[in-house]
Amino acid sequence: MIELIGREGKADKEQLDWCNSERETNHKDLKEKKDQIETLNGEITDLDTLINDPETGLKVQIQDTEAKLESNHESQVSETKARTEENLAYQQDVANIVEAEDLLSRAIRVLNKYYAGLEKRYAEEALLQREEPAPPSTWEGNYAGQSGKGGDAISMLKFILEESEKEERVAHSDEEESQTAYEDSMTTLKKEQAELEESLANLKATLAEKEKELQEKHEDLKQTEADKLAIEEYLEKIKPGCDFITTNFDLRETNRGKEKAALEKATELLQGTPAFKAAVVAAEEEAMGDCKETCVGREEHVECKACLAKVTVPGYCAGHEGTEGC
Repeated sequence: MIELIGREGKADKEQLDWCNSERETNHKDLKEKKDQIETLNGEITDLDTLINDPETGLKVQIQDTEAKLESNHESQVSETKARTEENLAYQQDVANIVEAEDLLSRAIRVLNKYYAGLEKRYAEEALLQREEPAPPSTWEGNYAGQSGKGGDAISMLKFILEESEKEERVAHSDEEESQTAYEDSMTTLKKEQAELEESLANLKATLAEKEKELQEKHEDLKQTEADKLAIEEYLEKIKPGCDFITTNFDLRETNRGKEKAALEKATELLQGTPAFKAAVVAAEEEAMGDCKETCVGREEHVECKACLAKVTVPGYCAGHEGTEGC
C-alpha cells in the first residue's frame, strides 16, 4: 500500500506538471494566435482601404487615371481636328489674298500703262493746238481731270494691295503662332499621356499585388482562427482533469502523507507482535528447505551456509574465511 501510495503521488505530480506545462504552452500559443488575428485584421483593413477607398483607393486612382487618359486622347483629337480646320481655312484665305493681290497688281499695271499713254497723247495734242479739243463723250472733264482721277484710282488700288499684303503677313504670322501653340500643346499632351500610361501600369501592378496580398491575409486569418479555435477546444478538453488535479493536489498529497504514516505505524505495530515474529521465523525456516535442521539456531555457522549454498564445507570455507566453524 505504501508503494502504491508513492506511485499514486508520482502520477499526480506528473499529471500536475503536465497540466501546468500544457496550459502554459497553449495559453502562450493562444495569446500569439489572438495577437496574430488582431494584426491580420488590421492589415486586412489597411489593404482593403488601400484598394477600395472611394476617394484614395487604387481602384479609384485607376479609374481617374483612365479618365485622364481618355480626356488627354480627346484633347489631342479635338486640337488636331481644330488645327487641321484652321490650317485649311488659312490656306484658303491666303490663296484668296494672293489671288486678289495678283488681280490688283495686274490692274495697277494696266491702269499705269493706260494713264501713261493718255498723258502722252494729251501732251502731243497740246503741241499741235492751243485749244483743247472737245473730249470724248465718255469722258467727264478734260484729259487732265481724267488723269487726276486715274491717279486717285491707282493710289486706291495700291492702298488695297498694301492692305492685302499686310493681311497676308498677318495670316502667315497667325498661322505660325497657331502651329507653334499646337505643337507645344501636343508635346505637353504627349508627355502627360506617357506619364499617365506609366502611372496606370504601376497602379494596375500594385493593385494586382495588393489583391493577392489581401487574399493571402484572408487565408492566413482563416487558418489562424482555426488554430485558435483548436487551442481553445483543447484547453476546454483538458480543463476538468487539470482543474481537479490543480485544485486537489495539495490535499491529496497531505492525505497520502497521513495514510503513509498510518500504514508505517501499523507496520511497526504489526512487526512487534509475537504472531508476526513467529511468522517471520516460520518463513525463514520454510525458506531453509532441506537445510532447516542444520540451520535452525545456527544460521551463521558454516554448515548452514554451505548447505544453503549447496557446496561442501571446505569449499565454502575456501571462499569465506572467518565464517563460524571454518
